[in-house]
Amino acid sequence: MRNDRPWVRYLVFRLCLSMLSGCMGPAAASAAPDVSGVDLARIVANNKEAVQGSMGTADIQAIEVDLDIKEANATNAAVYRADRQGRMRIDIYAGGKRVYTEAYDGHRGWDWGGDGSAPTEDRYAAALWHGTQFPGLIFGLQDMAALGHKLEYIGREAVAGVDYYVLKLTLSDGFETYRYINPDTWLIERGRDFRAFHPARGDKQTWIETVWSDYRPVEGVQRPFLSVNTDLVTGTWQATNTVRAIKVNPPLDPAIFTKPSPRRMAAM
Repeated sequence: MRNDRPWVRYLVFRLCLSMLSGCMGPAAASAAPDVSGVDLARIVANNKEAVQGSMGTADIQAIEVDLDIKEANATNAAVYRADRQGRMRIDIYAGGKRVYTEAYDGHRGWDWGGDGSAPTEDRYAAALWHGTQFPGLIFGLQDMAALGHKLEYIGREAVAGVDYYVLKLTLSDGFETYRYINPDTWLIERGRDFRAFHPARGDKQTWIETVWSDYRPVEGVQRPFLSVNTDLVTGTWQATNTVRAIKVNPPLDPAIFTKPSPRRMAAM
């Protein structure tokens, strides 16, 4: 499949998401010190209480998300699957037919078009892995340190009338992202990254904001069913994700994360 299909890398934004950032941006520049006495431990604990119910993140081994991806030129269905080992796969569908697949097997990423050609190596595999590590999918904020990531509280920032607590998350490979915690609900409502939105179409990076909303309980855990991406520099809307269904701990065959061999392709 050619890279002229703009939606094929959309989920590398959020469920997946992001190119490496190496500079300061809106969050780091404008967050003000907090003199209220609230610290990182309290923010993480309050978020955990708000998000989790009877099921803790330690009980989540895998997840499957059915969603619709809307961009300026098209709306497509997708199925995203990931497990606790950091493996993931997303299949994109048009008219009920699989037209593209991206996956990460725990070591390497691969892409597979819908035209019958052989899968190819994904040069943006790090972004696929990032999505499996972000809080809100399988893991929570309280899991970041144990995974080897660094979480910091950098202060308050007022956005759209809400004085958010701002956390900076640095993944173990150096990728930096910011999360905005609502002080009333303690839910993550915004995220900001410096990255290329469609790396396959161009590597120009910009500050991208994701806004999560429509939180609903799924087996006792609050999860957002709507997310919207905007280029913070230009104010341009980029994409909207609408979740249709979430399955927690579905039976996933580990083979789905492995690049198909010619023999397996022939049998499909």
